[in-house]
Amino acid sequence: MSIHPVIMCGGAGTRLWPASDKACPKQFHRLVSNHSVFQETVLRFRAAEDEEVFAAPIIISNAAYIELIETQLAEIGVEACAILLEPEGKNTAAVAALAARFIAGKFPGGLGLLLPSDHYIGQPSVFINAIRKAAETAQKGYITTFGIAVSRPETGFGYIHAGSPLDGPVSTVAAFREKPDSATAASYLAAGDYSWNAGIFLFEADTLLIELEAHAPDILEISGLALSKARHDGNKIFLDPGYFTSIRSTSIDYAIMEKTHRAAVYAPLECAWSDIGTWAMIGDVSDRANSPEAISVASGECLVHAAEGILVALVGVENLIVVADGNRVLITTKERSQDVGKVVQELRARGLDAYL
Repeated sequence: MSIHPVIMCGGAGTRLWPASDKACPKQFHRLVSNHSVFQETVLRFRAAEDEEVFAAPIIISNAAYIELIETQLAEIGVEACAILLEPEGKNTAAVAALAARFIAGKFPGGLGLLLPSDHYIGQPSVFINAIRKAAETAQKGYITTFGIAVSRPETGFGYIHAGSPLDGPVSTVAAFREKPDSATAASYLAAGDYSWNAGIFLFEADTLLIELEAHAPDILEISGLALSKARHDGNKIFLDPGYFTSIRSTSIDYAIMEKTHRAAVYAPLECAWSDIGTWAMIGDVSDRANSPEAISVASGECLVHAAEGILVALVGVENLIVVADGNRVLITTKERSQDVGKVVQELRARGLDAYL
């Protein structure tokens, strides 16, 4: 058995503005440790010390980030199997199609593990063991996702409703649920058979190709053309822009998972997890909770993230998030950190792209 980690790192991370911007989005920042979250994701499989199971990573990202990717891989001494570079973002269904085509063509019978580059996982060994167990189900023709144990009535995540048992902690999927309101989230927590959707997928490449043919044949066809006409430079694969830009933009959840009869879920995954989608979430999981330059006087429960050379002083304030980066400063409360993305929307609406 060979599992090929396919790491998606093309996102923008607008809710972590101003540190996360179009030049260097959040996955390339050192937010939770002395490594960037992209590097942490890559190293998770190196730490597994199981090279006969986990192959060298396949990276899929925007072509604009190639220098960041190569620099950060070199810093941790990892060489990617391949780096597939998109001319623009087209969501996760296109990424999944590219991953399945690449693995099926290069590694017949191989499994793909499609996962984001910007998630925090607190107990990597628990996650790795879950992947090994879920691989048994994937080899039986299921597209297996991972559900995080629900610890609170969270309205910011999608949910997975488990169905019939398959293999130990792996079940069929009864339903995927959109981000709920507070009352619905509380009912999911009370029910006990719901988990948070981590957006991680394990599959045999051939299985996913079959499901793409059945449910999203247009994405399958155009992704194949973009890959076959791609420009190669070492392990870098620049997807053909003429074809790729015409791919329909949708998620793997909408295109495949909500339609297929092959959906399975490993749940609950009992480890600390966060999609670190807001500054408040970073404060919950980070070992770098405050910039060393921060000075606090009679203040508490604040998070400070300042670029090198910027000193931030807090006096008599509580529960604030302060982010200072270059010529941009963000001040918000932890409760409103979900709304930071609206600042980015407003900057675009005003034509202030220089601050993005």
